[in-house]
Amino acid sequence: MVWVGGVRRSSGVQASVEFPDDLEKRAFRSGNGELGWTRRDVPAVISILEDRQRAILGGELWWVPEGETRWTGIIPQRVGHPGVYHWDTEREPGEAWLAYVRRCALHSLQAVDALPGSDDLPADLSGRILYNLTWVSEAEFLNLTR
Repeated sequence: MVWVGGVRRSSGVQASVEFPDDLEKRAFRSGNGELGWTRRDVPAVISILEDRQRAILGGELWWVPEGETRWTGIIPQRVGHPGVYHWDTEREPGEAWLAYVRRCALHSLQAVDALPGSDDLPADLSGRILYNLTWVSEAEFLNLTR
């Protein structure tokens, strides 16, 4: 099993990324198996993915309203229309895999630190803001780019 886009998929390529039980238990699991973590837990997730040489292609923010079991990517804003938050990290031509993995991890940490901005969300927003990551192994990445 491998995790692609945060979803466990069958594959003969390699084993899944396993997270510590406490970290996985704290994750929100969507109906299709994707995982969302709190801002507090994401650095540990990123570290594990980097240690396992998985490139984080990007991520998105989810809002799980209080009492709900489903997420939405449309997040109320303090001012104006609802917003959608996401980031991606493209591989540079000729970039070594491990350099790309490291750059993805750093970019993801920066995105998680910055999104949403401190003045973006309503002060009384109920529920949780979660971070969903999309990651791949080098072999999976090569299959995606063929």
